[in-house]
Amino acid sequence: MERWHIPMEELLADEGLVPEDLLRSGFRLPRESFARLIQRAITLTDEPGIGFLMGLQMKVSCHGVIGQAAMVAKTLGEALEIAQAYFGLPSSDLELKLDREGERVRLSLVERDERYQLGEVGAMFLLTGFAAMAEALTGQKLRGEGVVRFARPSYINRFDHLIAGPLTFGGAFNGFLFYPEILDYPLVMSDPVAARVAREQCKQELGRLGGGRSLMQQVRDLVFDEELGFASLETVAGKLNVTPRTLQRRLQTEGVVFRDIVEAIREQHAKRLLALRQKSIGQVADLLGYSDVTNFSRAFRRWAGCSPRDYMRAPD
Repeated sequence: MERWHIPMEELLADEGLVPEDLLRSGFRLPRESFARLIQRAITLTDEPGIGFLMGLQMKVSCHGVIGQAAMVAKTLGEALEIAQAYFGLPSSDLELKLDREGERVRLSLVERDERYQLGEVGAMFLLTGFAAMAEALTGQKLRGEGVVRFARPSYINRFDHLIAGPLTFGGAFNGFLFYPEILDYPLVMSDPVAARVAREQCKQELGRLGGGRSLMQQVRDLVFDEELGFASLETVAGKLNVTPRTLQRRLQTEGVVFRDIVEAIREQHAKRLLALRQKSIGQVADLLGYSDVTNFSRAFRRWAGCSPRDYMRAPD
């Protein structure tokens, strides 16, 4: 809004907010209020493309502990894994999905609640921002294709020279398509020690914000780390400030046991990692905590009805 010399107070007035409200620790703006602020910003500026302009200004540091963890990861693929794991910290409305689509990888923004679809402004903001952050993290120009669900708006002609690559309108999802080698791009600020500390901060933040999620969801968030593998029952209980026995008892009241949560996560990650074909079967087995490939293959046959090798070879 500063580009149009519009005071923040004028933007916030109709919501009964003042700038100090937004700076309070733990403040969360209701979804409906945020949507109204976006529309008011468009009205005050007469700029329908404000989502695109906001995306150009997005910095990794805007995303708090998630951004810090992503910034010091080893590769862009690891940064995306962190974003996937902790994207629900600022908002529970969306999740990031990374899937294989033919020879390319698809990164998509998926609505958890169909009642709240990602609109044009939000999609342009997030996709433009993700592209800008990825190039800042790697220091390289990235090649890929952006995809959005909505039709091409007339205002986009003014921004054609700023769009990083091909952008398909009226697509089946909001996100990107790119070749998997991009996931191996190293990050310019990679720091393994700082990355481990930052991921731990993400987990602590998840525990602090656990109020809106079931205990099972909180355990799912805390039990697996893409680099360190699975945490023990005792470790997860400690992060939730309960004893292991209390954690088991509370999970049972939700109809689940710790072992089954771990098994479900193993299945989910095994299928995703094999589909991406970025790691060998042995590497996937080791990451998921199996003592050898034979045990992993036996478990995978139980989940998918085929061997890990056949699953990797299957057409998408």
